[in-house]
Amino acid sequence: ALGDSGARHVLTTGDCRQRLRSLDGAQMIVLIDNVVDLAVEKSVAARDAAHVERGPQHGAWPSVDPGTPVALFYTSGTTGPPKGVPLTHRNILANLDVLCRESLIGSEDRVLLPLPLHHSYPFLVGMLLPLAVGAAIVLPSGIGGTEIVTALRAGRATAMLGVPRLYEALIAGIESRVGGRVSRGLFHAILAIAIWVLRHLHIGIGRILFRRLHSTLAPSLRLMGCGGAWLDPDIEWRLRGLGWQVLTGYGLVETTSIATFNLPGRVRVGSAGRAVPGVEIKLDNPDQSGCGEVLIRGPGLFAGYRNNPEAMRAAFTADGWFRSGDLGRLDSDGYLYIVGRVKELIVLSDGKNISPENLESHYATSPFIREIAILEHKGALVALVRPELQSIQAAGSSRIDQVIRVALAEASQRLPPFQRISGYAVVREPLPRTRLGKFKRHALGAIYERASAGAARAPSGTSPAQVSFESPFGRAIWAWLEARFPGRPLAPDTVLQLELGIDSLAWIDLGLAFESRFGVALAEDAFARIVTLGDLIREVEAAGKAGGAGQTAKDSLAALEERWLSPPGRAIRILGAALYGLNWLAVRALFRFRSVGCDHVPAEAQIVLVSSHQSDIDALVLSAALPWRVVRRLSWGGDVNRLFQSAGRRLLARATGVFPVDDRAAGRSVALARAALARGRSLVWFPEGWRSPDGRLQAFLPGVGLILRDFHGPVVPVLIQGAFEALPRGRHVPRPVPIHVRFGAPILLDTLPAAVRADAGRLAGVLRDSVAALERAESGRDARSP
Repeated sequence: ALGDSGARHVLTTGDCRQRLRSLDGAQMIVLIDNVVDLAVEKSVAARDAAHVERGPQHGAWPSVDPGTPVALFYTSGTTGPPKGVPLTHRNILANLDVLCRESLIGSEDRVLLPLPLHHSYPFLVGMLLPLAVGAAIVLPSGIGGTEIVTALRAGRATAMLGVPRLYEALIAGIESRVGGRVSRGLFHAILAIAIWVLRHLHIGIGRILFRRLHSTLAPSLRLMGCGGAWLDPDIEWRLRGLGWQVLTGYGLVETTSIATFNLPGRVRVGSAGRAVPGVEIKLDNPDQSGCGEVLIRGPGLFAGYRNNPEAMRAAFTADGWFRSGDLGRLDSDGYLYIVGRVKELIVLSDGKNISPENLESHYATSPFIREIAILEHKGALVALVRPELQSIQAAGSSRIDQVIRVALAEASQRLPPFQRISGYAVVREPLPRTRLGKFKRHALGAIYERASAGAARAPSGTSPAQVSFESPFGRAIWAWLEARFPGRPLAPDTVLQLELGIDSLAWIDLGLAFESRFGVALAEDAFARIVTLGDLIREVEAAGKAGGAGQTAKDSLAALEERWLSPPGRAIRILGAALYGLNWLAVRALFRFRSVGCDHVPAEAQIVLVSSHQSDIDALVLSAALPWRVVRRLSWGGDVNRLFQSAGRRLLARATGVFPVDDRAAGRSVALARAALARGRSLVWFPEGWRSPDGRLQAFLPGVGLILRDFHGPVVPVLIQGAFEALPRGRHVPRPVPIHVRFGAPILLDTLPAAVRADAGRLAGVLRDSVAALERAESGRDARSP
């Protein structure tokens, strides 16, 4: 931008001076220098003194042609290189005149401006408008939440300029300060009442209901202006419900920022407002739904890009309308609704059009997703996902990739098929954005390629020599990790699973290596507390200081085996039989139930059933498909967080042969399953781990391969169909739909190649293939049915 602009003077700081030395013919004026430059200080001081001596003796103001450029802005470059946009005195005064006549602010107002002035929106609305009406401008010391809140209070700001991401963060911060489930429920109930009254009765009561919030956060703040991007109507309603006036508009740097506006008293939430006086808006070639490219004409429109005639020709129609590049629709009252960008619009092979921003908003509602960007890759709709690690950790899961996959699949169920993503890649670093918060979409494809290929992220700038831990012990662990993961750019914030591939089973191996090398035994559930290498080293340091004290895994396993795998007493056995009978009747009464291939299940032999996992009712329908003589010898793995949290649930688990499985302690769960087999019990295992988020068969985790390593009996594949439709995730009452259970021919593990049996992952793949074959057979049967 500097090279293209032809700037002759650059006001800068000492830190940036070295970066600007390549500019030819530009004089640098260093305003703040980290290294004292006496020559610069003296020259600036002398110049200031000369100005003071001369005073205001400058004569008459020069006459200026209204068509003369007064400012040169550059587009944000979301889809390509930035383009220079000269704005004239006429452009700027035309928009200022409109805003001043609406009396949005007056000389008594104090406007908080936390946005960079090299964008036309804050330059015009945040700086020139307050100066034009004599209002004060409040500049925060930084753009973090603390600095902005401090400026709101200390600056007694009555108005505030922002972008959607700023207001989203403000709402999130307010809601996070409401502690306790009851308090949160009460807060949201009161807010819902305030929004309802405002929407239906047009009476604002939020400032009264939330007066304590206003007095604490920003006592004087009444008006919020939002631009730069589309503001989610839900966020806008919440801000308005809390008692603030919110005004939104639409425009580009090429239109001197403001083209349409929601004026006070004429706000239509969700829209970009109506064209301001003097501006004309129309849609180019609208489709059947009324959406087309927004064309703009008016006095604020720029004359053309600097040094870019090709972009200039593409930007205007033959009759002089500016092509905004935005897709929009107009309602019957002339309110504009922006639905996407023409250049960002994804056109699929079947001709379907996808607006990525709308999809991103939909998928980003998951608390486990921090950022998501939708793009097209090799003809398919895919996503780059940056997970919210703290939320995943708080949920007690160590399988980041699995959590993200389930979150995306659940969100997909609420979309038409052509809008569902077919692939995704998880990234660790923030996705590239402009200063106004928009994705730099032209950079996303390369990031997806690297992330899909599993490329390690760039070093964080922290070298091992810079890592500081409490003890030499911690530094020795770091050196050992470097040797264990050669060629990886390790840093304290390196995420174990995303960047080193350490999942819950690999954690077992790592824990054993720690115990062998350093004599420190880490509890398996420590994996749920550890996200980064820094967390890992601090956990090991803490265990080392405690001398590795605590209950050993062996002692813990022995206690669990005795409690959950030992033969139950007579009363428990009677309860188990009664529960089996009630469940057998209920499944057949509620569902159109069908079981096929039960003769593949040996009545007396010890067996392992490996089943697909669609729903919470899978265990119930599988039990109903088997005779009691088989069920009474079965052990089942059940989620420790859902089935063992009360005395009643634990009693039912004991009566039905369920033992606790903990995602955070995969080694212990595998050991319990192996112990059940060693005691002669048969076993049911759901190798997918999690219920399917979309009803489709998922990958089998390698834990089942570890369980079967020393087992020599038959393994029976099981397919459950219809359970997902009956009770998908998020539903609490099952639907009365058909449910089918199909048992496949037993697999004798001793007949498999030794290399397959020895590799837990390959064995899991073989078992999944056997269940998938049942799925294909069931589909063929349904196709042949009349």
